[in-house]
Amino acid sequence: MSSTIAEPVRTSAIRVLIATGEPLFGDAVERVVRQCARLQFVGHAPDAHAALEQLRALAPDVAVLGPSLPSLDGCRLLGLMKMEDIPTRLVFVGDNFDDGTTYELLGEGAAGVLAKTTSSDQLRDAIVAAAAGREFLSGESLAALTREIRLRNHDDRPRLSTREHEILKRIAKGENGAVIARALHLGLSTVKTHRSHLYEKLGVSDRGEAVAVGMRLGLID
Repeated sequence: MSSTIAEPVRTSAIRVLIATGEPLFGDAVERVVRQCARLQFVGHAPDAHAALEQLRALAPDVAVLGPSLPSLDGCRLLGLMKMEDIPTRLVFVGDNFDDGTTYELLGEGAAGVLAKTTSSDQLRDAIVAAAAGREFLSGESLAALTREIRLRNHDDRPRLSTREHEILKRIAKGENGAVIARALHLGLSTVKTHRSHLYEKLGVSDRGEAVAVGMRLGLID
């Protein structure tokens, strides 16, 4: 789906940007938004970088981010928004958020995390809640958050993000930064940033130490 931007006409409606790498899913979310008089569709973004540009240009009240959003993961996007003081609230909808990712997204300031199977009514409720400064979780996301909180309370191992864990596993396979970047559809600089955070959490300074510590802690086989 190509990036499209509607003119930023200010109304009392909640202005909604949709960002997803799946055009059919984006179209479905747009229909949900257009069918609600309280919501105003302002544009589509095909990836996270385009979403960031439109967040700057349009200042929507809420952005709905779908699954398979290329170029930046959700936590990184939230971090960049904090740095630039962008007030838009983000609602994530997907079918592959593990417990740790759900925890991290909410910790970084996400307004909602919903399963891709969520109903239209729930999605609309989540958007309205986000615009009002509240958080909204689907039943699956609430269960995931509960499991992760319990795990963190009983596990003193370093908590790696989903992306950091994936990079650690690929490092253990002998893959270099360029190979990892291509496999995960990330920029090389993004991989290096994740790797740096990984090393810091493990208290190591190189690949060999990272693999050894990861195996000792049971983070990789």
